[in-house]
Amino acid sequence: MIRSLSPEQQFLLHCCRSKLNQLSPGDVRVGLGLSVDWETFIDLTTWHRLFPQARRVLGNHAELVPPGIMEEITRHSSKSLKRMLNLAGELNSVDELFAAHHINFICLKGPLMVSQLYGDYSCRQTRDLDILVEEKDIDRAISQLTGAGFILADPYFCKNPEKRPLYLKRENHVRLRHPDKMIFTELHWSVSKYFTTIETADLFKNAVTIEIQGKRVKTFSAEDYFVILAVHGIYHQYDQLFWLYDMAHIMRMPDVSLHNLLTAGKKFNCMTAVKVTIALVSSVFNVLSHTGDDDLTRLSRHEKFLFDQCMDAIFHRGEDQHKGRIRKIADAFGRRISRQKYLLLMTNDWKSKKRVLINILIKPYVWEDTETIPRNNLIYLVMTQIKWLNILLSGRMNKRGRIRKG
Repeated sequence: MIRSLSPEQQFLLHCCRSKLNQLSPGDVRVGLGLSVDWETFIDLTTWHRLFPQARRVLGNHAELVPPGIMEEITRHSSKSLKRMLNLAGELNSVDELFAAHHINFICLKGPLMVSQLYGDYSCRQTRDLDILVEEKDIDRAISQLTGAGFILADPYFCKNPEKRPLYLKRENHVRLRHPDKMIFTELHWSVSKYFTTIETADLFKNAVTIEIQGKRVKTFSAEDYFVILAVHGIYHQYDQLFWLYDMAHIMRMPDVSLHNLLTAGKKFNCMTAVKVTIALVSSVFNVLSHTGDDDLTRLSRHEKFLFDQCMDAIFHRGEDQHKGRIRKIADAFGRRISRQKYLLLMTNDWKSKKRVLINILIKPYVWEDTETIPRNNLIYLVMTQIKWLNILLSGRMNKRGRIRKG
């Protein structure tokens, strides 16, 4: 049970549950009876990227919502739809570009997934394109995208080719942006940098072909997509609810069963991510399964730890700005230790856990573009840790592990 939620959090969940569980208009009006601070609700909906869900519910009860707020929700939803259409157009361009150069790829998430799972671009927000290629095709794909006007947003990936083996372990994608179109593309060679049991070669081998708008495209079955999205969401602790909403939507699809989701999780050796995700969907959105497999989804102690960490990330995202410097540094260390424990527990096999430990050492983002990279890997990794520690002690690293500039 979720406790101590603000009226705005409760109402946003009510909008999601109304859509997922097909609540009656009377049930929706009960939710509108909450004392909602509408500006806070807009901020919350922006963070969780759930304007489509808010608009679809509130559009039928616009008379109960302040006019300015309804206009803002509509504006955000229209902006989201326009961006989705632009991304769909860009995906077609990438498809033609890669086909001409015989680069095999699968579109992850984005407009193709929305069309496949929702059937309507207006049902979900997205910000960029995620494209999966085989590792052998990375350089050719980068070359074709940069030739089409994209610029590397992660320059270290190509700037330091001698460190490429380290970066291929540390990351699972490289980002590119188009300065004129204002579009980001993430070029993946793996769906996760930690879950090593989901092999890219197997995903291409098991991909299914569907027809959308007259074109035949490669994608994943709903069950395989559930696992792929689960390992992505569990890594991010589902701190933005639109990821968890996708999982709830898949669980509500008529041809998807809990048994098949668990079978897919077992196939990829990602049962922890799948079970915790199902528990989160049930708790947050009240999407329940009635298949009689409760024993299979009952959480162990370490899965309960992951579940609680996700719930905290979803519903408690603010930082306390009134702490002293020493307290903030101590808290930062505590969060990093807790985070490493979380990453180790979220994976099911020792090869993935080893990857978690290795990636603690590899932090290319701490190096400035103007700095000289040591050629010796041992020296490089030691200096990386020293630079990271200095950033942490200086207070430049925020709660989410990102570095503040300046």
